[in-house]
Amino acid sequence: MPMRGELPPITARLSARAPARETGWLRLAAVLSNSDLQAIAVFCTIGFLLTVNVVLWSPGFGELVAELAAFP
Repeated sequence: MPMRGELPPITARLSARAPARETGWLRLAAVLSNSDLQAIAVFCTIGFLLTVNVVLWSPGFGELVAELAAFP
């Protein structure tokens, strides 16, 4: 026999919530997928690698930094 009328609304149950561990991972994934954060991370990584490259290709760079640090 077909139903007549409208279906009762489905209400959210408190027991249907995701565990705290899952929501934490979902929040972390949302933060890491932010394109602004990714651009900043790439920019900082490039700067760090360039700095390491300059330090490794300049053998007297450590001495220069030590001399500059010795000034009062």
